[in-house]
Amino acid sequence: MSQLIAFSPSPSLLGFGALSRLPEVLKERGFRRILVVTDPQIASSGILQKVIRPLKGTLDLEVLDTAPTEPRSGDVEKEKERFGAHFDALLGLGGGSAMDFAKALSLVMAHGGSLRDYLGEGKVPGPTTPVVCVPTTSGTGSQSTQTTVFTLEGIKRGVSSEYLRPVFSIVDPELTMELPAVVTRNAGYDALIHAVESFVACPYSRVPDRPILYQGSNPFSRGLALEAFRHIWRSYRWAVKDGQDREARLGMSVGSHLAGIAFSHSGLGLVHALASALGGMVDAPHGVCLAACTHMGLRYNFEACKKDFSFLSATVAEIDETSRGRDSAESFLVDLQRLIVELGLPSKPSELGLKKEDGKKLLDGVLIQTRRTKTNPRPLDHELISFIEDGL
Repeated sequence: MSQLIAFSPSPSLLGFGALSRLPEVLKERGFRRILVVTDPQIASSGILQKVIRPLKGTLDLEVLDTAPTEPRSGDVEKEKERFGAHFDALLGLGGGSAMDFAKALSLVMAHGGSLRDYLGEGKVPGPTTPVVCVPTTSGTGSQSTQTTVFTLEGIKRGVSSEYLRPVFSIVDPELTMELPAVVTRNAGYDALIHAVESFVACPYSRVPDRPILYQGSNPFSRGLALEAFRHIWRSYRWAVKDGQDREARLGMSVGSHLAGIAFSHSGLGLVHALASALGGMVDAPHGVCLAACTHMGLRYNFEACKKDFSFLSATVAEIDETSRGRDSAESFLVDLQRLIVELGLPSKPSELGLKKEDGKKLLDGVLIQTRRTKTNPRPLDHELISFIEDGL
């Protein structure tokens, strides 16, 4: 264990109009041949053309517009054979899945093999093809992180390495203005729980040294996570209610970006581990799975996080007058549950089809995710299965 804290955020530009600086960013870094990685929805929406139009004529572009919403390891590996490795950079355009796809593809382009070879932490042997990210949602914060996530054998798994952290990102809220309410809702809940789990993560002084910066909560990550939480809680409902609310869209862009930087330096915890295991068992977006797992995950961690939950509750009360006068750890869980119900998200896995007998499979899916569980504020023990079965 170390008493040192490492900071390694990648550079970014954030705000309305940031996209106009993309050609300059690419040229300054000497990138000339670029593979644009996006998904069919972005390709058909007009956003793809809006992004690449200013790049045509000065840069050599190829487009991969088939990145799936929930990528599997095989989806990435087959594109390696199609495109080879002759690019200066990859441009990940879209939500978290498209950006993760770009990061995963940059890895196998540079080092070959399959994603299975690099599972876990610090197994990437060297630099990968550089990735620039342009997010079109306010959710995963993938533009800030050193991890790529994909499904392998029915469970969401990840490869984490500082070599995978994007070299630059452009975060322009304008690209989120036309998002459907359901996408805003699902992505926004992911960002919210990033902020919460980063803030309450196991303190860095208790986390063993690791080859990535999932080093536990620390002064750097806690400050960012708290500010991210404030922005998201202030903006989330309004962005879902009215996608044209520019102030709310900016707040979500700021909040999700800060949350991504925060958790990429602290790590996450049980709620994300549960949701990733659940995501391999049901056909539901990640944000929906997170909502379904919030109560059981935070309830398991409750005693270890009471002080931090109380602080977050007081923060909610500063923002939301309907919560004034409540600043206890218990009231924070109540506030989250109210938000889940208000937005029409599931509050437990059984609402997504799981039964009590699925508890052991869900637990097994959690236990293999050491990337997340090592920074959970409460060590996982034999009581977890009871919390899972009661929470189903």
